[in-house]
Amino acid sequence: MMVQLDSDEALVKRLLPSANPDPQDRAHAWAEWHGERGGPAVLKFIRTTNNTAETDEDILQDALVTAYVEVERGRYEQRAGVPFTAYVKGIARNKIREARRRSRRWAPLEEANYHPDDANPRALERALEGREAQSALRSGLQQLPAPRRQVLQRYLAGDSLAEIAGQMAITEALVRQHKHRGLRRLQQLSLLG
Repeated sequence: MMVQLDSDEALVKRLLPSANPDPQDRAHAWAEWHGERGGPAVLKFIRTTNNTAETDEDILQDALVTAYVEVERGRYEQRAGVPFTAYVKGIARNKIREARRRSRRWAPLEEANYHPDDANPRALERALEGREAQSALRSGLQQLPAPRRQVLQRYLAGDSLAEIAGQMAITEALVRQHKHRGLRRLQQLSLLG
């Protein structure tokens, strides 16, 4: 078992541009990792967790491309005892989450849930509560700094983090940060108000 871990660490070092300046050898290391160790393990993980309309292979390819770009940009840090495959599985998990978000249908904030001819006496109350919630959301969004507001508006419209990053010309990490902090601030506003 220890030999496997050592060979994994050696293979991962070959993937890193900081440790291996030869791009051809890095490409061979990627092929070796994908074919012998990582590819089948990540695909198995995706098959057990993917409950979206996207195919397992598409999610795998998307995760591998993202992992490759992150490694080539020097954003991956090798950690003792944590296999590289776990890093790629984490990326795959995020790709599955993005696929779920893309498949959701979001109703515009202006869409009303009540129609006057509705026979249900509770419909008016639900419609009123819905409008109050929409109004509170609009008010809360207006209190956020412009970048956070834009990220949340695009996120609520159904755009993925990657799409938002591309539209706003910022990194996905910054989009995630704006989304997280914006949602936290909205939550704080609703607790106070």
